[in-house]
Amino acid sequence: MTTETDFLRCTACGRDTDIAEVPSLCPSCGEILDLNIAPREPEPDVTEAVGLWRWANHLPHCRPENRISLGEGQSPLLAAPRLAADLGLKDLWIKNDSIMPTASFKDRAVALATSLALNYGRPGLVLSSSGNAGASGAAYAARAGLPLVVFVPASAPEAKLRQIAAAGARLVTIDGKTSDCCRLADELARTRGWVNLTTSYHNPYGVDAYATLAYETARLDPDVVLLPVSSGPVLGGIMKGYERLKASGAITRIPRPIAVQSAACAPIVRAFETGGAIEPWDHQTTIASALNDTLEGYEHDGDYTLAWIRRHNGAASAIDDDTVRTGVRKLARTEGILVEPSAAVPVAAIPSLIDRGLISRDERVLAIATGHGLKDLSWVDVEADRRGLPPGTDICAFLAS
Repeated sequence: MTTETDFLRCTACGRDTDIAEVPSLCPSCGEILDLNIAPREPEPDVTEAVGLWRWANHLPHCRPENRISLGEGQSPLLAAPRLAADLGLKDLWIKNDSIMPTASFKDRAVALATSLALNYGRPGLVLSSSGNAGASGAAYAARAGLPLVVFVPASAPEAKLRQIAAAGARLVTIDGKTSDCCRLADELARTRGWVNLTTSYHNPYGVDAYATLAYETARLDPDVVLLPVSSGPVLGGIMKGYERLKASGAITRIPRPIAVQSAACAPIVRAFETGGAIEPWDHQTTIASALNDTLEGYEHDGDYTLAWIRRHNGAASAIDDDTVRTGVRKLARTEGILVEPSAAVPVAAIPSLIDRGLISRDERVLAIATGHGLKDLSWVDVEADRRGLPPGTDICAFLAS
């Protein structure tokens, strides 16, 4: 094939595949594909476009009538001075992707992949999810008028399952791990010729969709970017975006990435610390349910993320559930930003990252918040904070007591 159109190149064997096939993995060896966007004339006035398509000049070609959007992207980039002071940092910023249309950053990846499915005439969609991607996929499939099957672990938070069902997707819960769901999604995609939206590296378009996070934060010029990671395409995507910006001369330096995982599921952290390759993690429960991916069967996803981390002098770190709970509370009570536990992991990790010398108190730190707090409020103990007001009680005296 020629390289005058968008194409995908296998990161292992080097085979090129036409994007019109909307593949998930390399047809030859089953490894990760990297999207290459062909040079073309820039579209005028794309900044007036809806959602992710503001960045159409940096995304694969898609006819305007097939560009599916619910208004994703352009999330707030917020200074967090009170939280920074609490944590001992000079300069902390939150990129609040939790307020996307379906309340998670997954909307970026799903919007692009769904649009390409429509653009190239694919008959349906499938994905594996811990909850957030399923909710996103259900909404965008409905918007596109395409059928969608979602495989989700039965242990996913109930609010996420309801969100999937509300949009009319075919919801299939599995008594197993996220990796079990991933295998089923791969099988169905191959059998029916559907597009796999699974937001690991099985969805190579998602990486370039997440690159838009770099375009939206470049003006901040951060020293380090903290990201919650399961398999890690959001880290690969944002770093791909920063690399493109540096190559174009738009920025002069690229921030260090730090991947943060739950200590109950930390295959990338373990490999980073040992210097070895990714090995699947033994399944455990964690409050950070969106990060609970053992990587069993697709360990190379983690290896690919590690390569991005090492290329940019980054790091990987894990924290336990009690630390995550503390981070969720601090972010909500100092800055009013309510996120689910998995999304609070980067903020919660900051004290340990400072102690270990992985970030400096004087650096400009950017944390990516990925999922809204209403997705999972299981950590909140209402009874601990609630006090009943007896009839006839003087309210001022009550509050002073």
